[in-house]
Formats: sequence, C-alpha cells, structure tokens
Amino acid sequence: MTHVQSRGRLQFLLLAALFFAPLLAAVLFYFVFPDWQPDARTNYGELVAPARPLPDAPLRDARGTPVAAEELRGRWSYVYVAGAECDAACADKLHQIRQIRTLLNEKRQRVQRVYVAPDPEASAAAAALLAADHPDLKVYADTPEAAYRRFFGPRDPQTLYLVDPLGNWLMVYDGQAESKGILKDIKKLLRVSQIG
Repeated sequence: MTHVQSRGRLQFLLLAALFFAPLLAAVLFYFVFPDWQPDARTNYGELVAPARPLPDAPLRDARGTPVAAEELRGRWSYVYVAGAECDAACADKLHQIRQIRTLLNEKRQRVQRVYVAPDPEASAAAAALLAADHPDLKVYADTPEAAYRRFFGPRDPQTLYLVDPLGNWLMVYDGQAESKGILKDIKKLLRVSQIG
C-alpha cells in the first residue's frame, strides 16, 4: 500500500468519525445514561393532565346568590381557595398574584384573580377587607356542598390554581411558588393562546 492510499484511507476514517461520533454519543447518553437526560417540561407549575373542567355548581356572591358560570370563563383565572379568614399568608399570596398580573402590562386584561371563600359570610368579610388593596379581585363563596374545595382537593392552603378561558383547571402552583416562574408560565400561555 502506498503512502498516498494510506493517507486517503486515514482521511476517510477521520471524516466518518466526525459524522458518526456525535450520533454514537447521543445514543449512549440516551440509552446508557438515562439520568443525564434533561427534564422535558418547560413550565414552572404542575400541569394538570388532562385538564379538568370546573364543577357545574355555580359559585355564590356575598349575598349567597348563584353567580353565572361565565364569570370564570373568557379569561385566564388565578383561583385562590381561601380559608374562613384572610390572614397574613393569604394577603401575601393575593399581593403576589396582583403583582404578577400587573407585570403583564397590556395583557393583564386577559387575566383575572378569583378568591373563593368557604361561605357567603366569609366572602362578604373578605370583600370588605380586601376591597381597598384589591379592587379588581373577584370574591365568591363556594357552593354549600364545597364543590370547588373538593374539586381542587386537599393541598397547601397557599396553593394557587390556573384556570383557562374555557373553564378548565390547567395548572397548580404550590405555596412556595416564586412569582418569576408563575409570570413566565402565564406569559408563555398568553403568547400561544388563541382562546383568551
């Protein structure tokens, strides 16, 4: 074999290695080192899959009058299921949601904040207490059967729920969720959403 042939063969092998080495590395990382694989999700909150439609039972206002189901439709809704009283942790969570909505700038009209109290008395007390700091907060009472509390299930009292404009529960954020992550999620949803 001549020097020219061996040099040509070496160049061919190097060229083949340049092509096949990344492919071989990808296969090794995928099958041999599965812990190395990046997390596939890009959302900050926990995605509810499949999205679940809200209960048919209507919420009630402070007087106990049923509210139309359309109140939770047409806009993205951050739902906060509160206790009998709005304590300091509750006030902090409502402030966090207000700040997130404010940071959306011109898109903030596509997002609403909903406070669900356990009964009409608690709803009336919360509305009176929160009216000055949260004028755009929608305050409702749960159904007598606590349909919304049962629907969302037992979780941390500071949990925040995201409902899409069609009335489907889409995401949940635990009590320690950071505003930056929640804001990133809603910005992404508003950018790609065609429904609200």
